[in-house]
Amino acid sequence: MASVFCSQAHPNVPGSRFCHRCGEPLGAVVAEVTVGGMLGDRYRIVKELGQGGFGKTYLAEDQHRFREACVLKEFAPQVQGREALKKAEELFEREAGVLYQLQHPQIPRFRELFRVQMVNGGRLFLVQDYVEGASYRELLQARLAQNQTFTEADVIQLFMHLLPVLQYIHTLGVIHRDIAPDNLILRSTDQMPVLIDFGGVKQIAVSVSAKVTPMPHPVTRVGKVGYAPVEQMDEGRVSPDSDLYALAVTAIVLLTGQEPDLWLNDRKATWKRQVKLSPQLGQMLDRMLASRPGDRFPSAEAVLQALRRIAPQPLAPAQRAASHP
Repeated sequence: MASVFCSQAHPNVPGSRFCHRCGEPLGAVVAEVTVGGMLGDRYRIVKELGQGGFGKTYLAEDQHRFREACVLKEFAPQVQGREALKKAEELFEREAGVLYQLQHPQIPRFRELFRVQMVNGGRLFLVQDYVEGASYRELLQARLAQNQTFTEADVIQLFMHLLPVLQYIHTLGVIHRDIAPDNLILRSTDQMPVLIDFGGVKQIAVSVSAKVTPMPHPVTRVGKVGYAPVEQMDEGRVSPDSDLYALAVTAIVLLTGQEPDLWLNDRKATWKRQVKLSPQLGQMLDRMLASRPGDRFPSAEAVLQALRRIAPQPLAPAQRAASHP
């Protein structure tokens, strides 16, 4: 039978309650994550939400908080050996610490990072608040089913509510890296857009795996092709304007109902023929989409200032802009 390892990679006999070398408490060994099963003696798995390159994401209930819904993101790096895994976990825990600084009502709160002893080694799970609502991808699909897309007023409303969130994270030195309709949720409780699935977590995982994997491996970039700017996908360079670029692509997808690969090669000429926009908003999106980073808006606040010149008066509530299918 496989040994049970503490966080210091000390082997122990299965069934041991404490590490025989360092005395660390040993949690129950989990064979695999299953629906209905418990993790960390606290979180009951409700269902699997998705799977990425470094593990799966689950919807769970926090048994210590009246079965409150939360999201568990698994970190299972593809590294060889217990020491490499231990180093990867330490790096991930240290570098992911910046995410705990994020305190914004439109960002799911990062609650904790905990380790689960699996039969084949330890794994880390990042716990976040769960956001009830529909993604902007789902909202767009619902509109397309009725031959509709988002309007200019809808997009301006989205920008008005989301740009302050981007300004907040950028001020803290955090770049989202993965803005797209899938990663924006219209929260059911207040109809506000919420920014989810930070690519920074994925980038940390990529960096950690690169540091602890001795063999050559292909460079992995975080971001979606077509949404992320070229310098992010090709070189891994990111800055606040990288997120603004992705936000502009997202806006055009919502306006046209078409993915960027359909207008990517001739961006300025093609997408404008498919949607009627005010010249001011068109020019603003063009600048956000500039191929040279230096030609883009330098900050989310700068985009907000330009947006206020387009729509100086308060718009209708967010729910009016995004609730109809």
